[in-house]
Amino acid sequence: MKQTKFILAGAVAALTLSSCSNNLDDNSSWGSDSQNVKFSSYIEGQKTVKASGTTWTTGDKVGIFMKKAGADLGAATAANKQFIADDRGNLTAAAADQALVYPEGAVDFVAYYPYTASVTENKVAVDVKDQTKPADIDLLYSNNATNVTASANAVNLGFKHQLATVRLNIKAQGIASTAGLTATLTGSKTAGSFNLADGSLAVTDASAADIAFTVNAAGTQAEAIVLPQNAANVKVKFTLNGKTVEQALPAASATWAAGNRYAIDVTLKGESTGEIYVNFGQATITDWTDVPGGNINVDFNGGTVEPGTGGGTVYPGTNPGTETVIFEETFGTSVEKLSNGHWPSVYDMSKWSNTSGMTFKDPLVTANGWSFSNCSVRQTSKLNPHAWFGANKESSMEISGFTTAGYKTLTLSYKFASQDPGAKQEDLVIKMGETVVTVPAGTTATANTFQEAVIKNIPAGANTLTFYSSATANKIGWRVDDVKLVGVK
Repeated sequence: MKQTKFILAGAVAALTLSSCSNNLDDNSSWGSDSQNVKFSSYIEGQKTVKASGTTWTTGDKVGIFMKKAGADLGAATAANKQFIADDRGNLTAAAADQALVYPEGAVDFVAYYPYTASVTENKVAVDVKDQTKPADIDLLYSNNATNVTASANAVNLGFKHQLATVRLNIKAQGIASTAGLTATLTGSKTAGSFNLADGSLAVTDASAADIAFTVNAAGTQAEAIVLPQNAANVKVKFTLNGKTVEQALPAASATWAAGNRYAIDVTLKGESTGEIYVNFGQATITDWTDVPGGNINVDFNGGTVEPGTGGGTVYPGTNPGTETVIFEETFGTSVEKLSNGHWPSVYDMSKWSNTSGMTFKDPLVTANGWSFSNCSVRQTSKLNPHAWFGANKESSMEISGFTTAGYKTLTLSYKFASQDPGAKQEDLVIKMGETVVTVPAGTTATANTFQEAVIKNIPAGANTLTFYSSATANKIGWRVDDVKLVGVK
């Protein structure tokens, strides 16, 4: 795949593909068999075949699995078959023994890019440390093609981006030229394992390493593909004309989520005073589009970094299409049991982190005429305060006091954990108003260890958010923390 589709379109930009024609096969005659599965594809969120330098390159390799509808990927009837893309995105079997033939009954398809023969237990190794060939480290995943039968004309595989990108838009003040600039991410985790069965990415904690940005010849733009992670401790090191300055990323761009581009304006300053200062603006984050992710101002003549001095700040809501925090609740820094020895319910909790008039309640109490709520706020020796949904009990927590009026779309993020590993994330029901939100499929990896969930493209309009667990589905107890709702105006 061409490097430009990563550098110019956010490292993993849109791969939008047309419908497959009947004449798919440039390799041999096996593609003409009417029983063979024929594939076209698209990248979610993209509507054109070609966008901003982003296309399939003839010869791109895709791995495809076929399984009986609803079956586990481990029971796939065809595993990791190699298909080749043309420049229109039609996919053809790489060889006769790679072609897929419809069996009796319905089937599901799982696909990924780039193809590798080294798939172990349905997992693909991911490593972004080496950025010399961005196309080789991109990761795209498709699991939308379900319950397909031989009557289908062509299977349209919808791919989603599984990694993120950081883009630095660089300008100079008091510096004649930024040509020759190098930029390096330090402290970022660079390796992990992607599970094709459930679409989850496990990042290796011990994989922190430097990542060299790909910098254009003029030194005005740098870009890197990164793994989704908490990047609060990640820094950027700039080197120009023998001078090196290292600075932490803006806080607003320090949590990387799959499918996002984090665009950061960087000002390199070379004033005669020798002072170094950094000013961060408000981050704006969207799916693979050019949006600001904060500002970095760096003076190359000095010796220390002084955050927060100089420069202008971009405030939420001042730019069309910017992402604004509607509300955020972290459940405070500490919580104590009541005099009766019980943890406070959502009604009794007095140390909410949000002080802007938000209301927290359990609608089940009113609906059922209960005198108590099964949803409480508690903490453990290892976990900060959080909402607790008790095992084998019907419980809920409704958050209100915010408005989504004027927003186009919403993004909800939260952290979740269960008492035992292997709990299905979707067993915790989430509603915006009266509409049930589709929760990403997946399971908890470790008992009582928080994982982050991000749900995008939620329609605006509702002014209540509810977490609910049923007594039948919740057999282990759920914990919820760090609830955040953002919207785009």
